[in-house]
Amino acid sequence: DDALLSHGFTSFFAVASPWVCAASLVGCWIETVLDMKSLLDNRQRPIPYRARSNEPWSTAYDLYGVLAASTNIFLLIFASKEYDSWNYTEKLVLFIYLEHMILIARLVLRLIFPQVPGNVELLQLKQEHMVHRCLENIKVEQNQDFSMFRDHRSSNIQVFDQDIMDREDGDDREPEFDLTASMHVLREGLEEEAGRILGRKH
Repeated sequence: DDALLSHGFTSFFAVASPWVCAASLVGCWIETVLDMKSLLDNRQRPIPYRARSNEPWSTAYDLYGVLAASTNIFLLIFASKEYDSWNYTEKLVLFIYLEHMILIARLVLRLIFPQVPGNVELLQLKQEHMVHRCLENIKVEQNQDFSMFRDHRSSNIQVFDQDIMDREDGDDREPEFDLTASMHVLREGLEEEAGRILGRKH
C-alpha cells in the first residue's frame, strides 16, 4: 500500500532529513482532500463491512515503528558528528542501550494501556458463554455460579438495548465529528484506566 510505503520512507530516515516528515504530512493532507472530494462527488459511497481486526496493517505499522526507531538511533550515533570522538565500542554500547530503553518503554506502555480494555474482554467472555449455551441448548440453573465472569475492579458496564451500529430505517444521517466530545471521552478513559491501575497496586 502506498500509505504504508510513504510512512516507512518518512520514518526510517527522519533524523537525516526532517523536512521529509513535513512534506509527507502535506502530501497526505492533499491526498485526503482529493479522496474525500472523489468519494463525495464522483463515486458511489463504499459499503462498510465488519472485520475481526485491523490486520495485517496493525502489525505492519508496529513493525515499521520498531525499525524506524532503530534506524534513526543508528544514524544519530554512527552518522552524526556529535559522536566523532567516541570509538566504535562506545557507540555500539550506546546504541544497544537506547534501543533497549525504547523497547522497554514500549512494553510498559502496552501494559498500562492495553489494546483491548478489561471491560471489553469481560463482555467478550460473557458473549462467548451465552453463544455456547444457546448452541448447545444448555439450560441455566437457578444457583449457577457466575463469579468467574465478575470483575470487581471495573466499574458498572453500560449495556444497550440494541446494537448502536444498527441504524433504523430511513436514518441516513452522516456521523459528525466533535473534537470536544472526543477529548472528553479520552480523558474519562485515561482517568478510569489510571484508577484501575492504582487500585490494583493497593
